[in-house]
Amino acid sequence: MIKEQIEKTIIQTYMEKFPVSKELHKKLINYIPGGATRSLSYFKPYPLHIDYAKGAYVYTHEGHKLLDVTNAYGAIVHGHGDDDIVKAVQKGIVKGSQYSSPSDGQYKLAKLLCERVPGFDRIRFLNSGTEATMFALRTARAYTGKNKILKMSGGFHGTHDCVAASTKKNIITAGIPQGMTQDMLEVPFNDFNQLEKTVKENADQLAAVIMEPFLGAGGVVLPESGYLEHVRKITQDYNVLLIFDEIFSFRVDLGGCQKLFNVIPDLTTVGKVIGGGLPIGVFGGKKEIMNIYCHENTDKPLYHSGTFNGYETVMQAGFAALSKYDENKIAYINKLGNKFQKGLLKSFKTNNLNIQSNQIGSLLNLHFVNKPITTPEQVLESVDKLHTLMHLSLLNKGVFNIPRGLFILSTAITEQEINFLVNKIDETLKELLPLIKEKYNYLMAS
Repeated sequence: MIKEQIEKTIIQTYMEKFPVSKELHKKLINYIPGGATRSLSYFKPYPLHIDYAKGAYVYTHEGHKLLDVTNAYGAIVHGHGDDDIVKAVQKGIVKGSQYSSPSDGQYKLAKLLCERVPGFDRIRFLNSGTEATMFALRTARAYTGKNKILKMSGGFHGTHDCVAASTKKNIITAGIPQGMTQDMLEVPFNDFNQLEKTVKENADQLAAVIMEPFLGAGGVVLPESGYLEHVRKITQDYNVLLIFDEIFSFRVDLGGCQKLFNVIPDLTTVGKVIGGGLPIGVFGGKKEIMNIYCHENTDKPLYHSGTFNGYETVMQAGFAALSKYDENKIAYINKLGNKFQKGLLKSFKTNNLNIQSNQIGSLLNLHFVNKPITTPEQVLESVDKLHTLMHLSLLNKGVFNIPRGLFILSTAITEQEINFLVNKIDETLKELLPLIKEKYNYLMAS
């Protein structure tokens, strides 16, 4: 009974606060199935429609101002409409948005990335994270002459067929031919024994291990002490390439997680913040590997092309964004993340809740689980209903958030706004407490 009352109140409040979004959704479903062209953007009773955004906030068609802690699922790091990025794009696009040829913008951004990321000797540009991981795997297979790829359960590497068949809570198989995944192997994240066993047994056919240094979409699950170092050693011992997918994790340090943990892979993929809010993907690695694309070094270089690869306007935005995402800005945004985490843990204690918050830098994931989370399997135990209600409740309270409890900060956010965010989450948890006590009492501290 309590569940129905709380759920009804939260949903009713949402529908009363965002009626224009309902009308826009009704119109949009006539042209876009589901009313959202990105699956993650849809939620019930209907998705929120944003009118515009500036700085740390988004604004709805109803006129509501919401603190944005989605930040385009990590693609935005300086907030919306950052003046420096806008000026760079405006100045650049006047000169032409795309030349179909090498450009100064490509040189500047490539040089910056190679100087900052330890694993980058050479890179190539694409248009999305999905493309980046797809070509990283193709590169590994072409370079080694082997076909098998090993990934971690809970890891997300985009939506191309061979990596999409096992992501977080959903086993995605519809539309994916069996042949696309027959050379894909999978082991649990943070389980080094299983990884070592699988690498040893398949070394003669295994081109690469692809992994996120910590699970991003899989719940911000951090590597246990020594895990990444062990993975690096076992792949080197058995002549298997190691690919770090840093599309989500790059923002935590000047050179990504590989710099933070001092573990250097053979190939790396990056994206999101690299594009300054515009579409981008990057893959690269050691010179001897990446030179299979080099026309000067081989008669038949591996083919890689795309109409919008190295799109000049994106190069301008990316260079502007990364130039100001320096050590000071990273220290600032990571400090915000630490303050946020401290406030959340205090709220959990105050409300007598035994739930979890996994955090690294400016990324944080709240889990309705009663024990520390170190594996993706534990993430699956988090209570979906509580996530759903928390998401809607926070929208009602002025926080634009991600349904699965993931929070992503930007440099446009201040400490005062972190206080606001913690207070609103605390209010939401108090709103959900009667339901938790009635149906999920195991989440209460003893």
